[in-house]
Amino acid sequence: MSRRRSATPNPPNRKQLPRFGASITACVLLISLFSKPIFADESNIDLLANSRIAVVGDSITQAGHYVSFLSYQLQTQSPNQTFDVYPLGLSSETVSGLSEQGHAGGKFPRPCLFERFDRLLTKVQPDVLIACYGMNDGIYQPLEESRFAAFQNGIRNMIDQAQQAGVKKIYLVTPPIYDDEPAGDSFHYDTVLNAYARWETELEIPGVKVIDLHTAMREARKERDQPFSKDKVHPNEEGHWLMAQTIASGLGVSETTKTLAEVKADPVFASIDAIRNLRWKAWMNHIGYTREKTYPPQPLGDTEALAAKQQDMLLKLLQQ
Repeated sequence: MSRRRSATPNPPNRKQLPRFGASITACVLLISLFSKPIFADESNIDLLANSRIAVVGDSITQAGHYVSFLSYQLQTQSPNQTFDVYPLGLSSETVSGLSEQGHAGGKFPRPCLFERFDRLLTKVQPDVLIACYGMNDGIYQPLEESRFAAFQNGIRNMIDQAQQAGVKKIYLVTPPIYDDEPAGDSFHYDTVLNAYARWETELEIPGVKVIDLHTAMREARKERDQPFSKDKVHPNEEGHWLMAQTIASGLGVSETTKTLAEVKADPVFASIDAIRNLRWKAWMNHIGYTREKTYPPQPLGDTEALAAKQQDMLLKLLQQ
């Protein structure tokens, strides 16, 4: 089912072009670049509907709730279109390649995105990448220059590799909050995540848009008596709902009027969530990954045929 992109032909030798012709060519290219942006910053939903969207991240993304909520918002806003979302989060993962001593009781180090990223890009061939990293990249230690540099280099490498593979648009989501209130002068890990998020928001890279989840979540937390996360790291469903709303806004999608309870009760959401569960397991096995052990790539099988049947049922539900 993989869509193969045709190879780009080699450009003609500049010396073979007459000066006047070369000037006209340059003008046409400039006009096309400015008149037809690959992705504008607003009203992206039609472009997203015609794109293959890969979502990568750590255990928060692997849990997948915000991915399903986001897919629901896209699908219900444009019920006659199909949104091709591939949930590909991996628990414990980083972009920094760092791991603290004794991770997982000393059983294995944290996995790194780049062990699997090339295979992911080759097999999935995404047009759009949504990436949320940072929570694990500071390895729950105070802000320190070399760890910060490893995160920065990982983010830049991810962007470079994705763009070289043909990804048209990257949405870089700043990390969720470490949901713990500071006590006195004690170390508060959220200060590290805040620094990582602030650095990401200052990036200005063509084809990359930063969605500042961290600030939105911190502001929302101030209005709550209860935390979003019992273990300080993994948001509950309300946290995932906030994540989806924040990311949807960054994608240029209109805000939903439905509540979390209404969405969860909707058969449309159940169908979307079933597709996410089906695709995560099958595509992660198809790509292959290393965590507690190495899982070599496996055949995809009939996953996409099953997903297509589920999608047909979904479209019928939307038309009722």
